[in-house]
Amino acid sequence: MFDFTVLAQDSRSRARAGSLTTPHGDLSTPELAFVATEGEVKAIPADKLAGLPANLLIVNTYHLYTKRFIEKIPPGGSIHDYVHFQKPIMSDSGGFQVFSLGFGKAHGIGKVAPIFPGYDLRSNDADNPLSITEEGVEFNFDGRKIKLTPEKSIELQKKIGADIIFAFDECTSPLNSYNYTKKAMELTHRWLERCLRLPNDKQALFAVVQGGHFADLRQASARFVGKQDVPGFGIGGSLGRSKEEIGRVLDWSIPLLPVEKPRHLLGIGQVEDIFASVERGVDLFDCVVPTREARHKVLYTKKGKVNLKKIKTSEEPLEADCRCPACKSKLTARQLYEYFLKKDPLAFYYATGHNIVFFADLMKRVRDSILDHKLPALKEEMLRYYGG
Repeated sequence: MFDFTVLAQDSRSRARAGSLTTPHGDLSTPELAFVATEGEVKAIPADKLAGLPANLLIVNTYHLYTKRFIEKIPPGGSIHDYVHFQKPIMSDSGGFQVFSLGFGKAHGIGKVAPIFPGYDLRSNDADNPLSITEEGVEFNFDGRKIKLTPEKSIELQKKIGADIIFAFDECTSPLNSYNYTKKAMELTHRWLERCLRLPNDKQALFAVVQGGHFADLRQASARFVGKQDVPGFGIGGSLGRSKEEIGRVLDWSIPLLPVEKPRHLLGIGQVEDIFASVERGVDLFDCVVPTREARHKVLYTKKGKVNLKKIKTSEEPLEADCRCPACKSKLTARQLYEYFLKKDPLAFYYATGHNIVFFADLMKRVRDSILDHKLPALKEEMLRYYGG
């Protein structure tokens, strides 16, 4: 039901191409999961999603639970039926909300605020809005208190029915101190042991490596989770105070994880970060970048990011040789911009569809370049336009 096979290994790095077997089909890796937080990819109607080359989605347990979307999943069914997507789906445990609604909120760091705050801010372990105990985490939602525990998270993820699920963890902030990060890592390990005691023979439970941007903690966490009987691993939590630290965190963690199992880097998906992470042995990613930036008029192309405002008078299609719905219909930049001005739903659909196609095609090119031993050439080509 669940199996991972490495098909090719790059001779100059840890990059590898693989095949991941799931109950909803085989997945070629490296691959990016598109975010469908509440069970739907924003701006993409359910009947249109199947026409886009999205091969993997990730949904969010916290949001599906608090907003009662879980109740819409048919009895005996799964999230696949609800979203009309019969390909692999992952579910986040709710651990990211432990950060975003806790220290992320207190520190002003999150999906909107910079996730990498730099070095001009001091460590701060005070004023966490959430109550985190050995038992679990208590949240305030819509005037009521809800609690997520390792057991509750797994129970909800079973109801969701995703192919790959994650153990409940405490995701830390880049501004947490060494001592706090160590305590959170140890708590995450104890929560993992509780998750593993629960029967589950239909889903792949990934354990999460924590430890922030501290080398000894990342290594200790990788050693601990690497010894557990799990089919794969997530690498989460704070990845440092700057983007440059992502590589160091991966260099500390990945060599200590079993080579025969897949590794998922949680919450990362910028083009330059994909290449840096794939070279270090990451197999799977998830990120809001393709869909969120599309809704803000930012389009990804083979020659870099384009803000639609800067080409709003162009009568040319968005990109030559693109197979997205907008480009196939020869929609011009001017026309798409006018849709945005009118707040027409087609604007968000076309822009989001374009970015999904770009990232899907990019990941296929990455996989093919590893199989053909040409990853450095593709990286050089893409980073001319995407930094690095």
